[in-house]
Amino acid sequence: MSQVLVFGHRNPDNDSVCSAVAYAHLKNLTDTDNVYVPARLGPVPPETAWVFERFGVQLPEEIGHVHTRVRDVMTSDVVTVDAGRTMLDAGRVMREQDVRALPVLEDGVVRGLVNQRILAEAYLGETEIRGFARVPVAVKRLVAVLDGDLVTGDPELVLAGDVLIGAMEPSTMLGYIKPGDTLIVGDRKRTQPMALDAGVACLIVTGGSRPDEAVIELARERDAVVISTFHDTFAAARLVNLSHTVGDVMDTDVLRFDPDTLLAEALEDLLGSVHREAVVVDAPGRPLGILTRTNVARGTRRRVILVDHNETAQSAPGIEEAEVVEVVDHHRIGDVQTYGPILFLNIPVGATATVVATRYAELGIEVPDAMAGILLGAVLSDTVLLKSPTTTDTDRRMAAELAARLDLDVTEFGMEMFKARTAGQVFSAERAVKGDLKEYRAGDTLAAIGQVETVDVGEIMEHAEEIRRVMESLREGRGYDLVLLMVTDVVREGSEIVAVGRTRLAERGLGVSLADGSAWMPGVLSRKKQIAARLVDAAGS
Repeated sequence: MSQVLVFGHRNPDNDSVCSAVAYAHLKNLTDTDNVYVPARLGPVPPETAWVFERFGVQLPEEIGHVHTRVRDVMTSDVVTVDAGRTMLDAGRVMREQDVRALPVLEDGVVRGLVNQRILAEAYLGETEIRGFARVPVAVKRLVAVLDGDLVTGDPELVLAGDVLIGAMEPSTMLGYIKPGDTLIVGDRKRTQPMALDAGVACLIVTGGSRPDEAVIELARERDAVVISTFHDTFAAARLVNLSHTVGDVMDTDVLRFDPDTLLAEALEDLLGSVHREAVVVDAPGRPLGILTRTNVARGTRRRVILVDHNETAQSAPGIEEAEVVEVVDHHRIGDVQTYGPILFLNIPVGATATVVATRYAELGIEVPDAMAGILLGAVLSDTVLLKSPTTTDTDRRMAAELAARLDLDVTEFGMEMFKARTAGQVFSAERAVKGDLKEYRAGDTLAAIGQVETVDVGEIMEHAEEIRRVMESLREGRGYDLVLLMVTDVVREGSEIVAVGRTRLAERGLGVSLADGSAWMPGVLSRKKQIAARLVDAAGS
């Protein structure tokens, strides 16, 4: 199943968060082929926390970006091998599972990697058979790899000598054998006892033959091992190279990535590695997946649904890399690009929550009480208790229906929610200016408009000088031509306007004087319709 993120704009407001959660809930009910996960792009507004707590809804997780991560493209069904298994086992696993590499585990933690290159080196090696001097091998591993029968000897004995093939005349062979070596030989009656007398530690008898009892007894006397295998001498010689444990030959210098590493960052390391793959691990080092160059070439974009916005400047960092599959909004059409036709729900109403609630009805899905509660809060906050000029009859009808379902009085509930914004909070000019800030561009002019809603504008304006300092710092830091703050009083139904930067643009567009530092605009409640639109017109004129 594919994951789809559902989120609102940066500096989220109540409508943005509530609509994302409710729409994700609706999508999960109507599309079982995908998993829809609500998210947010910033701190939770106080009234949102209050609404979610009141109706028992879990707040969505905050995300910092939608850039493609390692976890988005990795192969998550990772096949592993234990460090104690033989290289023959590893090769069989690769063939059966059709994989090119295996993370090697010890106690469930990734210790290294074996891949086809390492396996090929172990099998082909050089022109001669590799011995056990560099990497000793226990007899029991050798028996397992050869599918052999331990005729006599200690299975725990560790072999550390050279490996030879008894294809020469016995007298010639004696010149090559050293004590502790392993000899691979067929049913050569003369060679077998002479090799034991010369001090071989292990005698591998091929072709399914069994040594004479006298040879077996001699091996016991010499504390040597005798293994019988049905493989011929050529096959046995090759299999011996695969008797080492995976832990003995694995590459420990393997790339390891956290699943949330940006793919662009991981790619540089992956392309520079001698391997074609990296292991994706969690914090303790347990395997979560494999990242290969093929994964990168295929590419996978994070799938998202945009709620309450459709402009890249207001969306998550990395939105250009993501696949936008739906948009649910009530603002002007912005600049978000899609890879094909999508469901684009954009209705001229006062709140995105109204669009979401309408969608429940269109699909014949009953809105649960919890979702009804957060949707009602979102409608009332975005329409300023249904008083904003952006409010439509659809908003009023939807608010009434949701309130009736919950047996709530619309006005009482709304006022209680607005009071929750500042309850128990110490005033913060940073929060007032940046808490609900949106960017607007008109030609070469870039403006930022913030809005803070309150039941007493005087309490906010007591901090006017501090607010202006924060606004000026924001303007200089981000290169805005104009920064404007609406301090909206939901009781008096108007807004106090504070501006820094190109204040003449604000005065001309809004028809006010800011000579005293701010201006009261009765009846002005909507940033989008009553402020932003007029500033855009003034900048373009």
